[in-house]
Amino acid sequence: MKGCRHGGVVWTWLVRMGFGLMGAVAGAAELPRLDPYAPDEWTLHLWHLDESRAPFWDSVKGGFHLQGLLNGAEAGQVGLPGMDRCVTFHRDAGGVRGSMDFKGGILLGMPGLADGDADNAPPDFGYAGEDGAFTVEALVKFDLLPWEAGTTAMSVVSMDGEGDHRRFNFRVEKSGFLAFLPLSGGGGALAAIPISGVHAIEVGKWFHVAVSYDGNEGTPNNLALYWTRLDAGEKEAHLIGKGSMVEDLPRSPGDFAIGNEAREEYGIGEAEPFDGCIDEVRISSVARAADEFLMTPVEDRGGRVAREIGPHQAGPPQVKLTGIRIDGDPVSRPLIPHMVLPPGPHRLDFDYELIPLSGQRPIEVLARMKGGDERWRDSVPGMTLIAEVLDEGGRALSVIQFAMSGASRGWRTGLEDSEWAMRHEPIFIPPEGKALRISLTSGTEDTTGLAVIDDLQLMIRGADGGGNSLWSNGSFSEGVRIEDPDGVPEGWQRSGSAPTIGRMVTLGGNTMLALIDGDQAASGSWSRTEVLPELGEEGATLLLKWREMFNVIGGSTRRSTFPNVPSGSYDFEVAAVTTDEAPVGYHLLYPFEIRFPFWSRPWFWGLAVGLIAASVAIGVISDLRRRASRRLSVLKVKNALASDRARIARDMHDDLGTRITRLTMNAALANRDFAREPGEVPRHLGNLSASARELVETMESLVWAIDPANDSLDQLGERLTRMAEEVFQDSEVQYDLEVPLVLPEWPLRAEPRHHLVFAVKESLHNVVRHAGPCQACLSMRLEEGWLKIRIEDDGRGFERTERPSGNGLGNLRHRMESVGGICRIDSSPGKGTRVQLDCPLESLLRDPRNV
Repeated sequence: MKGCRHGGVVWTWLVRMGFGLMGAVAGAAELPRLDPYAPDEWTLHLWHLDESRAPFWDSVKGGFHLQGLLNGAEAGQVGLPGMDRCVTFHRDAGGVRGSMDFKGGILLGMPGLADGDADNAPPDFGYAGEDGAFTVEALVKFDLLPWEAGTTAMSVVSMDGEGDHRRFNFRVEKSGFLAFLPLSGGGGALAAIPISGVHAIEVGKWFHVAVSYDGNEGTPNNLALYWTRLDAGEKEAHLIGKGSMVEDLPRSPGDFAIGNEAREEYGIGEAEPFDGCIDEVRISSVARAADEFLMTPVEDRGGRVAREIGPHQAGPPQVKLTGIRIDGDPVSRPLIPHMVLPPGPHRLDFDYELIPLSGQRPIEVLARMKGGDERWRDSVPGMTLIAEVLDEGGRALSVIQFAMSGASRGWRTGLEDSEWAMRHEPIFIPPEGKALRISLTSGTEDTTGLAVIDDLQLMIRGADGGGNSLWSNGSFSEGVRIEDPDGVPEGWQRSGSAPTIGRMVTLGGNTMLALIDGDQAASGSWSRTEVLPELGEEGATLLLKWREMFNVIGGSTRRSTFPNVPSGSYDFEVAAVTTDEAPVGYHLLYPFEIRFPFWSRPWFWGLAVGLIAASVAIGVISDLRRRASRRLSVLKVKNALASDRARIARDMHDDLGTRITRLTMNAALANRDFAREPGEVPRHLGNLSASARELVETMESLVWAIDPANDSLDQLGERLTRMAEEVFQDSEVQYDLEVPLVLPEWPLRAEPRHHLVFAVKESLHNVVRHAGPCQACLSMRLEEGWLKIRIEDDGRGFERTERPSGNGLGNLRHRMESVGGICRIDSSPGKGTRVQLDCPLESLLRDPRNV
């Protein structure tokens, strides 16, 4: 990743398009004489930076004076008219530009840097109001454009130290964003720096940059970013974007610096110097409004702050429907109260915005389509990679979305110094699936950020001698002008309200697919369709693999997608849960209808009358049968309930009782040895902790087994998948899951389902305990009236003639025999172990006639 020229490639293209427009603003007004700030009641710190050397005086009474001008940074530079002097950071003291050992110019709160607490700002250093609100602003002048500086970013104001003392970074990204990044708690704001118009970035010109936060943690758009060219003649700050902070910044300060980041830990130097000058840095305890900054004449300033918007209305969060797409085409606004569509099926996308009226912080937003897909689904803002399985006519059979929100694993400051994260996702292709469409989309219009993918592959899982990807040109190395940002890989297309958000990126000589979105009023996407080979009568589960890097700030708008919605009447519903434990409420209800194709046919009503008459006759005849069947069903239910109660009591006595006994025993041993043998206490406490975790896991399994909502085959598949992920997490086992994503919703009997889940759980734990570092696989399939589950690994194995060290293998056979199933175990030393659990559907299903 070192020495790549992504910034140069992307911005050369943008400069070619954008800076050509600067001639239109060449006649902008000359920079007026501006008056320096004077502290007001909301000013926490104000540094004019007029001194010729350190210390630099804080104009607030009892303020914090900046003492360390390091690494070649120089004071006494010519500033703005009326602003006297400023500081330049366009110097360095060693290291390599673009690497983390670079030491650029910096203005530090303390006299010098230290790896630890010695260079921290004092505990009373305030950088936010009592409610968490703040504004950070500065005047900046560029000696080099960000993408030409050769550094990872240009920090303006930061509190970015070592370890637990990292708080925030306000900076200019190399990729062309103004960014505010809270370094704990999540969220932030990114906005594209203007490259055309009156506020276009230019070397040698002065700009005012600011970030403000209103203190309403967790609410949408609580952060605002301003970028204003001071010779543009503007009287208010120019808003370029918004973002959200999940929570207030921590109260305790860290390493405060201007013009760089103040980290001194091993291998990470001051690598983000501002290649230019900085002046007039102010930190306030409120979110200042656009007319409360330097460019507004003193007599015209509003005397107010953006935070003063009146008391919040009490009540639960509300949801506003902001847009609908039908088969990819947006519905013209305003949205009609009740939408009626022509006969289906249709793909529907609903965009909606969460509005917390009482300042509540939403922790979960769920959506569903009542009357169709009744399942509540998580709603996550951000960019997404979407996989759509298409039939022969191009109709979507299924849609799977893979979210890209926040920062990817391995993300640091930009593409050049970040690490790739690998993604592996299974996709079930039903027999009627003939093609796969992959889309990389920036999501709703108010999402901002950057996402890059590479090495896209589509593999047949478990194929002997496989390895050839079904997805062609997954490295994006073939196409038209692929080394230019506006190039197009073969087979891919751009779309969206701003297609140029989709770009090509070159890193280390490799070309990649990217979305670079700094516009909160536009969206863009890439898409490509690949025809699939014949996969057999039962379909197949394919593995979609790719590498990704992203740093994405989701807006307040979210999107829910429903493919293949047939004719009928529906309600789109959204519910939210908040941190104050408010109950789930249906805060949005939007009814719509898709017409049936027969309603306008003349012969339909005659046929309907005949069907009604026949139905009445059949109903009379079948009524007696239903009554008898109902009595029999009541008896069956009572019998099943009694059996379930006995089984639950037995499990709680045998399993929970044993584990609670172990907890009590370990606690007693720890208490006994506390004074007698203190060295033994940690071991007892470790056993106590392990027993508690096992108890929680066992209790979770029992609760899941009791819940009637889980009595279906598709819920069983989801449970086994989650169980494998939990068991193998943090272990030395690498694993594959071959569980179909789509399973019939056949109702299951409670007892065989219970035995089957515990048999699989025992087998998975045996892999972790006995197989050692290995590759394991859990597969599940339906075959000729049987449910077949296989757990296999290539680990240590064992000799079949050996006497088992516990009761695990015997328990497996006993559980399967109790439900009429079969358990087969094959193993040999050094060649792994294979456990085959087969259960007849006749004994598993509540009603075998559904098969």
